[in-house]
Amino acid sequence: MAESDTITRNAKSNLAFTLMDLPVEKRVHMAQFYAFCRIVDDIVDEPGMTPEERHAALDRWEDIITMRSEATPGIEEEVQKLVQEVQLDIDPMMELIAGCRGDIAPQQPATRKDLLAYAYKVASCVGITSAHVMGASPAATDYAIALGYALQLVNILRDVAEDCRKYGRFYLPAEDMELFGVSCDDIREQRYNYRLRQLLAYEAALAEKFFGEADEYYQQLSVEDRNALIPAQAMSLIYHTILEKMRDDEYRIYERRYSVNNFRKLWFLLRARLGTVALPSFPSVSEWSFIKTQPKDKDEEQN
Repeated sequence: MAESDTITRNAKSNLAFTLMDLPVEKRVHMAQFYAFCRIVDDIVDEPGMTPEERHAALDRWEDIITMRSEATPGIEEEVQKLVQEVQLDIDPMMELIAGCRGDIAPQQPATRKDLLAYAYKVASCVGITSAHVMGASPAATDYAIALGYALQLVNILRDVAEDCRKYGRFYLPAEDMELFGVSCDDIREQRYNYRLRQLLAYEAALAEKFFGEADEYYQQLSVEDRNALIPAQAMSLIYHTILEKMRDDEYRIYERRYSVNNFRKLWFLLRARLGTVALPSFPSVSEWSFIKTQPKDKDEEQN
């Protein structure tokens, strides 16, 4: 088994789950790209490395994807082969590395603009490359960017407590926290109150905005592009459901980590696929006028 397959299987992520819909060759390529993303992220997050070692490991991956260094057998060789075979634009991959590098010595974003600049690097750039690997045309770029923003915002909302506890990171913009009277100490001490709920609802509205934009872009794509992007659209459905669960539960982020079970993931994957099928048109109401129906009373009409 290729190293990328092992990494992807062990990750058990939402994205890895949706890849089962792809043809074999594209599934292999996406596993290779996902493994690259996973490794780069783990370089920053896994314990036991000094900041200097983390930077050096990221430098190594920059050398691998730019072909400045010869790859060792295994995942490095797989990623270089992916870049060459799919003719990837490596700029988004370099942006991802830069975004992860910023988490080695994290700084809280001051504004939403700063937050979205970070989200572009670590999520939208992943979406841009994923769309290419899955076989979509450049027309899908705006969709990939918007969906990347939406997914990253949901991740940030869901992981507020974990990011603070495990890594000392705060991704909610400082000016938004000030607007609602929530401090970093409030999050460290896991103070759950009305102000926190309002803050998270405010950020959730931004995520909803990007889900809406992504859906608009998706509907404008060709059938071929929509078919290629079925895993991405399934991700949209999964993460939008997580957002809805948080909202309906009043953002109890200190008590639970919101997720979707595998049965629902399968259903969303099916829904994403059905969304690309051109259903037959049905006869208009006038064409059924030969069927005589009894008039309904007012109560029936309201029901």
